[in-house]
Formats: sequence, C-alpha cells, structure tokens
Amino acid sequence: LTAGVDIVGVCDLVPELLDGFQRRWGDRWPNAKPYTDYREMLEKEGLDILSVVTGDDKHADIAVDGVEAGVKGLFVEKPLATTLADADRILDACEKRGVPISVGHIQRWMQPYHAVRETIRMGDIGPLHNIIAVLGGPRAMLFRNGTHTLDGICFFAESDPVQVFARLEDGFEDWDKYKGDGGKLPMNDPGVSGFIMFRNGIRAYFSANKNTITGSTYEIAGPKGKILFDRGAGLADLLQADGPRETKRHRLRLGRTPYYGGDFEIVSYVAAYVELIGLIENGGQGVSTGRDARKAVQIMTGFLKSQQAGSALVDVDD
Repeated sequence: LTAGVDIVGVCDLVPELLDGFQRRWGDRWPNAKPYTDYREMLEKEGLDILSVVTGDDKHADIAVDGVEAGVKGLFVEKPLATTLADADRILDACEKRGVPISVGHIQRWMQPYHAVRETIRMGDIGPLHNIIAVLGGPRAMLFRNGTHTLDGICFFAESDPVQVFARLEDGFEDWDKYKGDGGKLPMNDPGVSGFIMFRNGIRAYFSANKNTITGSTYEIAGPKGKILFDRGAGLADLLQADGPRETKRHRLRLGRTPYYGGDFEIVSYVAAYVELIGLIENGGQGVSTGRDARKAVQIMTGFLKSQQAGSALVDVDD
C-alpha cells in the first residue's frame, strides 16, 4: 500500500474470499490474519486504521463499532451510507472521539477534478449557475456508482443541497427506502433522472441511465462560458463566448500530477490512505470528509422521497 503501513487483519463472511486474499497477498502481507467476525478482529488487533469496504448498506455498524473500539482513523467506501440515519451515526461517533474519516469518492484525490474546480474559482466561466452530469452504462446505478457523480456535482457546486426532484428507473416505484443488495447487481439498484437545487442557487441536473453509452461527463456553465469535463478520459475543454455567435475552445491543462503532493506520484486509494495517515498524525482537513459524503446521501435519499411524492420538488432531509 504505502511505506509504514502493515495489514494485520482482514475480515470476510465468505471463507473462500479469505483464502483468495491469502493466495494473492499472503507473501506481501504475511501478518494479515483472517477473520470471519469483524468484532473479533477489532478486539484482538488494536487497529490504527479500519477500512469498511462491505456492501453499500452495511457500513454503519462496522464503522461505529470500530470507532468505539479505538481505531485512530476510518476509511469508508462510497456511498457513506444508504440512509441519513446511518450516515449520522458514523459521523457522530467520529466527531465525538475526534477520529478522522475519509470516504472513497476517489476522484477527490485526482488532479483533473481540482484543475476543473480551480478554473471555476478563477471566474473563467463567470459565476457558476448550472451543472449537467451524465452517468451511463450498465452500472449506472444510483447508490453504487451514481454517488461518485453526485459527489462530483457537490465538489464543483461547493454548497449544500436543499431541494430535489427525481424519477427513478421503471420498476422501482416501491423504493421509499434503499432496497438493494449492497451494490452487486445493476437490476437491484435504479438509474434515475433528477434535479438538485443548492443553497447558493446553483442548479444541477443528473442522469444515470443504464441504456446509454458507458461514461461520466459534466457540463459546468456560467454566463461567460462552460466547461465540458469527461471524468473517465480525464479531459476537459473550456468554451468561452467570442462574439454573439462564436465560441473559443481551450483544452484545460489538467495534468497527471496527483492532488496529494510529495516527491512521487500517488493517486486514488493510495493517496487517500496517505492523507488519512497525515490526518491521524497531524490533524487538519481531508479532501473527502464524512460531511462531504453526507451530501450525496442527502441527494440520493431525497430522490427516493421525491419519487414517492410523484416526482415533486421536495426538501432534502437535514
């Protein structure tokens, strides 16, 4: 993983998966003891960092138990939770004990996202007013993968969601709450078309459609121009008005340098853990906090609430 880190325990309910971990990683991490009960692992191993990488709807109990067992840092896969109650249980436990938490919206540790946001902040498109985000492909699932794109919307909007309306994929009309399988199968997690109003007035439109081409794109617009950002390709273009009927197109210099700096290139999960170690040792503010991740949970559960209200505009729950 990174210097100074040792994997001392790994837990799974399926013995075959534990055997597979041993075959693949046993030589690299010989101290990683297998467990089928995470509570036993917490009791015996004295963990500094606990990684919660279970199904989407199973994070809260493990995370809270880990914090109460004394872990110094917590990494939780995305989405943070599938209900606001579970999200708040995790955050309350961490905040009461001063435990830093990072959530696996891994694009937040990738330089292109920060380059795009810096262009917005510099005013090259004028004040940001509108975001259109599209997620396509067979796994365009609201909770499993849509959370990445929704978190990206929040990352660029830099505000709190306050109202939403949405229509879920046909066949999910009974979803008054999350009823998925933790993220395994696309047919058990809906696509969605939705609208988000942020406190600062920014409006966002989100489409997750399994019957469209695979990819994730953003159109980010203000009165002076717009940014077209392809998340998968790591490419972005800035379009600016050049007269009443013409536009100039500029390729943004996104670079390949990771967000988390240093003398060597690190990205994604490695950057997340390096940052988390720094938060444990030195304090500070992470780039993908639990409070950041909570916004995506607000939006997703707000979409379910809107569906049940006939796709009406509804307030997101605080």
